[in-house]
Amino acid sequence: MKFLHRLQPKKQQTPTAYSLVDVGRDTVKAAVVLVLPGHAEPQVVGYGLAKTGNHDITGGRIEAEAAAPAVNQALTAAEDSTEQYIGQKVVPDDAVFAVAGRAIVGKLFTVEHKRPKPSTPISAKEMNTVRLRAEKLVPPGLAEAVFEGGQWQPLAVTDAGTLLDDRLTMGVVGLTGRKITHSVFGVAAQASALRGLEVLADAANLSIANVVASPHALASVAPHSEAIILDIGLSGTDVCVIKQDALVAADWIPFGGHFFTQSLAQATNLSAKAARTLKHAYGTGSLAADRAENIAAKLDAALSRWYRAVIEVLRRVPNGPLPRRIYLTGGGSKLPGLERYLKIDPTPFSAAPEISALGAKSLPAIKDLTDSMDYKLMGLALSLTVGLPEW
Repeated sequence: MKFLHRLQPKKQQTPTAYSLVDVGRDTVKAAVVLVLPGHAEPQVVGYGLAKTGNHDITGGRIEAEAAAPAVNQALTAAEDSTEQYIGQKVVPDDAVFAVAGRAIVGKLFTVEHKRPKPSTPISAKEMNTVRLRAEKLVPPGLAEAVFEGGQWQPLAVTDAGTLLDDRLTMGVVGLTGRKITHSVFGVAAQASALRGLEVLADAANLSIANVVASPHALASVAPHSEAIILDIGLSGTDVCVIKQDALVAADWIPFGGHFFTQSLAQATNLSAKAARTLKHAYGTGSLAADRAENIAAKLDAALSRWYRAVIEVLRRVPNGPLPRRIYLTGGGSKLPGLERYLKIDPTPFSAAPEISALGAKSLPAIKDLTDSMDYKLMGLALSLTVGLPEW
């Protein structure tokens, strides 16, 4: 992944321990990872959780300051747990933070290059020139894509596929052809959200090693080259579409755990707190069968609305059929019924999609030395390993 923006200069000596931090409106998720010479993958050696208290750091400095105690609590819990798992306490000085989907905008950019000498092999220099042309479109293109007020900052750009004479090709260097079509996917983040992360890092006495947009992080751990990832949090759902091992679309819809809780509260005449407790009991399967069936009926309208919003996003994805493998993650993905709705109508898929959780088996590039980790909660935090410096 190539980043357009880096908040901190690289250190001369690469650290061996990092904190991975995902600050949601409901829960702060923190993990401690070791990056050791001779090991092919980072090792997760501790993790911690803390309630955020519904503070949204995308709101800027004030909200970030209010969330800082929870972030410190999650980091401390993660650091303390390392002693349990590896016999010594690890306290990283550097962290990789996630930028939530609700604070970013992403867009696909494509350029065409008609080759003057089609019979000559494509060189690495020629391909790099095409790639740079595409990347130059990203900053001004993202500025045009932003509809909301406030300041936005280009954050990252990644390759999103190359066509040679209109045929998808994995690696064109050395091949011949008349036309190269190359796409990149660029992401911009709200400046207020980035400032909020700086506030959190200062409060926790951490150096920011990297900041990664949540769609880029989730795409990096997609178990298949063609996949859709739905990260269902408290505020809403991140929708990420991966084709040919590249992120080609990302969006956010404002329907998540809070929306489901409010809908249940209205349908049952309960307070929001009581409805949330009931929703969690339903999600863990601890309700009697008849009660669970009643709750399912009361959540039907909310789940239907969530499904329609997801499908509206997916229908806008360019370039051919949608991937049929859908992976769910995030605390909201524990709600029963999501899979059923996604299979109601195969349109816009070619056939009914396959639904599964983004779990431990979906993260082969990470070695987890802990136990009892809730991967539905920790999925995004663990995927932040994509933002670790190369070692």
